[in-house]
Amino acid sequence: MNKGYVLNGRYEIIGRLGEGGMADVYLAEDLILKRKVAVKLLRLDFRDNPKAKKRFQHEAMAATQLDNPHIVGIYDVDEVEGMQYLVMEFVDGEDLKKYIKDNFPIPYAEVVNIMEQICSAVSEAHRHNIIHRDLKPQNILVDKHGYIKITDFGISRAGTEDTMTQTRSIIGSIHYLSPEQIKGQMATARSDIYSLGIILYEILTGKVPFNGDTAVSIAIKHSQTPMPSVRDFDPRIPQAMENVVLKATAKNPDDRYQTVNEMAADLNTSLDKSRANEPKFTVAPPEDTVNEATRVMPFSPLGENPASADAGPAKQNSESANADQANPTKKAPKKKRRRRWLIIGGIAGVVLIILAFIMIVSANGKTTVPVVSGTLETDAEAKIKAADLTVGTVKYQSSDKIDRHRVIHSTPKEETKVKKGTKVNLVVSSGPRKVLVGNYVGQEYDVVKQKLEDEGFTVHKRNAPSSSFRSGRILQQDFQSGKRFNPANKTLTFMVSTGVKRITLKDLTGMTKAQVVSYSNKVEINPTFDYVYSDDQPKGRVVRQSPNANESIQQGGNVAVWISRGPKKDSSDELKSFNVRITIPYLQNTSAATSDSTLTESGASGEASSADDSSGSNENVVLIYLKDHDHSLSNVYKQMVITKDTQVILPFKLTGNEVGKYKVVRDGKTIMRDNNVTYDSH
Repeated sequence: MNKGYVLNGRYEIIGRLGEGGMADVYLAEDLILKRKVAVKLLRLDFRDNPKAKKRFQHEAMAATQLDNPHIVGIYDVDEVEGMQYLVMEFVDGEDLKKYIKDNFPIPYAEVVNIMEQICSAVSEAHRHNIIHRDLKPQNILVDKHGYIKITDFGISRAGTEDTMTQTRSIIGSIHYLSPEQIKGQMATARSDIYSLGIILYEILTGKVPFNGDTAVSIAIKHSQTPMPSVRDFDPRIPQAMENVVLKATAKNPDDRYQTVNEMAADLNTSLDKSRANEPKFTVAPPEDTVNEATRVMPFSPLGENPASADAGPAKQNSESANADQANPTKKAPKKKRRRRWLIIGGIAGVVLIILAFIMIVSANGKTTVPVVSGTLETDAEAKIKAADLTVGTVKYQSSDKIDRHRVIHSTPKEETKVKKGTKVNLVVSSGPRKVLVGNYVGQEYDVVKQKLEDEGFTVHKRNAPSSSFRSGRILQQDFQSGKRFNPANKTLTFMVSTGVKRITLKDLTGMTKAQVVSYSNKVEINPTFDYVYSDDQPKGRVVRQSPNANESIQQGGNVAVWISRGPKKDSSDELKSFNVRITIPYLQNTSAATSDSTLTESGASGEASSADDSSGSNENVVLIYLKDHDHSLSNVYKQMVITKDTQVILPFKLTGNEVGKYKVVRDGKTIMRDNNVTYDSH
């Protein structure tokens, strides 16, 4: 797109700011609000790619939900002549990647300040259930005052959709992707926390922790190689600050911070003297679920000293004989007592041996149910078998907290004693609950909204006038019918009819063209402009209008406005006026006539047939561009809504040397064009 091009009659291109995997970004001037903006334009090679267009729309929709001073604002989203674009806040500065290069080393207090601003923006996104999935310094802008702005929210995770097959897109993000994203698992808020940890590492050291010749080699390091120490690079970095890096980048998401706010709070105190002697953060090794070998404690059931017990009877017999010889009268009673105690002692010993045997056998026949919650189903089954237990039934249950294929809980419960061979039943996550949505065009918005909110969706509404649908009926929806979405993080937006409203026209006399356009956008009417010589109004000011001031027209209707050329001057090259009559063909939109109220939960038998995206009602929105002495082809001359083949008269004013042009655009495609309009040919 060349410098000076005016996009949609409003945004004048100043120059290119950069390019990405599927879009180019330009600096532009908003001609109405007189401010600089950034225009992100879907690249030409992606304009016929429905997946790329859908992802572009998703990014715009995600970003418009967020309201945070550290997130780049979205001003406008539109499509013209097949070009999808979004208009964003322009940040006069550089991205964080270049900022680190230009300012390294960065003072630790400034590091904390930068990261706190980034965390504030990411936390706002997470509050709206939006996972960035592509946090990296290139997506973080720093203005000339050090103020942080994050952009590119809502990008699809790496490894999906066509643009991810581009080498530069993978290489550009692989340095910051979490291990679970690299493995193809679902990205969560803790995946963004991992990326924040890598960004913090880069701010502190000026480089990324893992590098390699290929994306695959870098991915393997993210998954298997321990995080390098920032203190090895700079021993002055406080251990508490290094601990923030280590905890945020733990390989297992469960070992990371649970929320971005938790990470920000920890980082905020990392320079405090009270944490000067903090030990290095380490991840506790996984608990060993294999039972220890049974140990038998040595003991003697017959006495404390087995040797003396064995020698006892011989010694006692010898002493008894001597005693009997000395005192013959006491010999018989002592023999009886000795025999009785020997029998009692023997019985007691046998009982103790039996009890000990029972205890040992009983202990050897039991085991402990291992901890399997949060582990992959295959790993859980291996743990259960290693504990001499049997895998019982495996049931699947949707979960927004536990990743797909990971165990939610077991029965019997973990760490309980059970007999060996006991069956352990597992409940495994099937991922987030997904609900099948339908085509709701033409239905009552309030009824559909209640039904979808009962399923857990967030539902947004935008109003638009319509002569085809009565007030409260749905005109358009921003999602494709026949698709399944997770209600926990999906917002569904509907365009809802307000019926036909009437507008009482303001007196436009004396206004500039820009003021007329601003007023027309506000009250939703369509102005058409003509130019006349006038002695009453200076050049560029409105001379008259039709309908007149204080008259009533339908919202979306047309108002003709005549703008002054200034006083008439003598000229040999006289302007000639003539009309060109054209008939604009009407295109019947068959998809809007169908209405599917499908709404079933994931897992129901059968798949609902996928309908095309509804483009709205049976109305055609048509844009007419006209070039003559007073009009430029880059600006919309007239916007119309038609419901049948419609005849239109185009007024031209040309000198003898000028050639006029016109074109008619519907749904981003030019359907009529004439590049050689002259007075003589008509």
